[in-house]
Amino acid sequence: MPNIPIQNLWFLMLYASEYLHQNLTDQFQLEQMDGLEALIGKVFSQHLSDYIHQHLRKQLKAKSKELAVVKGKIDFYQTEIRQSLAKGRVYCSYNETTYNTNRHAYMMSALELILTFDLSTTVRKQLMKDQFELKSYGVIANSKYRLDRDHFSSFEHVCKHVIHLSKLIHDMKLLSTETGDSIQPKLMLTNEKIRKIFEKGIAGFFKLNLDKGKYRFISEQGSKVDLDLENPYGGVYKCFPHMYLDMMIQTKSKDFGLIIDTKFTDMLKNERNGKRQISSEYIRQIYTYTMSYKIADPDSHYAGMLLYPLVDENFEMSVKMLGVPLYFYTVDLSQKIPDIHRQLIKMIDVIFEELKLPKSAPQFVESMA
Repeated sequence: MPNIPIQNLWFLMLYASEYLHQNLTDQFQLEQMDGLEALIGKVFSQHLSDYIHQHLRKQLKAKSKELAVVKGKIDFYQTEIRQSLAKGRVYCSYNETTYNTNRHAYMMSALELILTFDLSTTVRKQLMKDQFELKSYGVIANSKYRLDRDHFSSFEHVCKHVIHLSKLIHDMKLLSTETGDSIQPKLMLTNEKIRKIFEKGIAGFFKLNLDKGKYRFISEQGSKVDLDLENPYGGVYKCFPHMYLDMMIQTKSKDFGLIIDTKFTDMLKNERNGKRQISSEYIRQIYTYTMSYKIADPDSHYAGMLLYPLVDENFEMSVKMLGVPLYFYTVDLSQKIPDIHRQLIKMIDVIFEELKLPKSAPQFVESMA
């Protein structure tokens, strides 16, 4: 069984990133993304150069230091414990203007990382020029930056683009450091970080690549499923589990909908009877999700889908269970990126074509244990 190329995980990581969802994507030529490193390097270089030449400004940075002259506010506690007065000094907390801010240090760190990628000569020269310019301003690379704790004003959009790309570059480099140029399928399925990349990456892919003239994409991550619970007794509400959806795709008319749940595990598992079967727990779960929509919107047609990662194999199975169409599909992550792109688009088109037609006899799926 072949390993999964690190480029394919970067492909999913790109679709999971904040940058791609806040910017025009045509410059990435997403359907031809085999040269992923070069593409990201090119876009990062464009944004970084724009930021340095038009938006780079000194910013206030909080500092604390023992000084001979009072600057800002005196920190009496630190002055006392350091016995600063005995040395004719005081300990002060103050702000100073500098180019060496946390943001700029993070950009510089990303710049140094991306220079280790496979880049074109032109892009590499431009990045090295930007690196020299940032160094001349006193910026020192530092990867210790928390994007979730930062806030960007409306006029800092260029800086925000560079920061989001910087985070993507750091994540890509970290993943390749942990796994190398490829990763074994069994190791992949035990890696929690890669599981999240797969789930967010698939959602991001469908959101950005589905034909908007035909489909509506709804990200339901974090949304509770309305289970229409009735007649609660004995405090069952406190003990009843909540269920959450990953995503849903609808036709523009909203007549047909596909509830998708990604499962980062093996699709078929060996049971005691020696047969390889789909998890009965997952089947019940996607059935419940789909029925909740059918009950809430009886005039529309809904189906459920479980989507698994796989290597060197492919499954496209379906069944109608108690009146609910269910689909069990895999995406082969050992393929080249353009092939993954085509496979994901094709599976959605095929499923909706089937939903709009009278259902023919589906492939048989083993009954639940």
